[in-house]
Amino acid sequence: MRILFCSIVSAFAIWMLAACHHSTPNPSIGVGNPYPVSSYVCGGTRLAVRLMGESASVSVDGAAAVDLPAMGQSGTSFSNGRQTLIVEQGRTSWAVGRAMPVACTGG
Repeated sequence: MRILFCSIVSAFAIWMLAACHHSTPNPSIGVGNPYPVSSYVCGGTRLAVRLMGESASVSVDGAAAVDLPAMGQSGTSFSNGRQTLIVEQGRTSWAVGRAMPVACTGG
């Protein structure tokens, strides 16, 4: 009788522990990555952009990303002297060298 009682108590304890286990929710898009990638097309050039406050990480046409430091205090222009990303009032543009910036679509 004592063995039966111990078996019932053990089964109840295991059942209680299993009932307390919470499953992990599925991750949402962007969760765990504070700098999500935005995709743009700028005059035929494909950009994958991560804005990180002090800099922007930009991949051009699938190549390795380059870091463009922010220019000035506003944090809306990023450049390494050769490549420039401009984000102003919800509009993004891209320039290479001294060429005029080209408007981008996407985001």
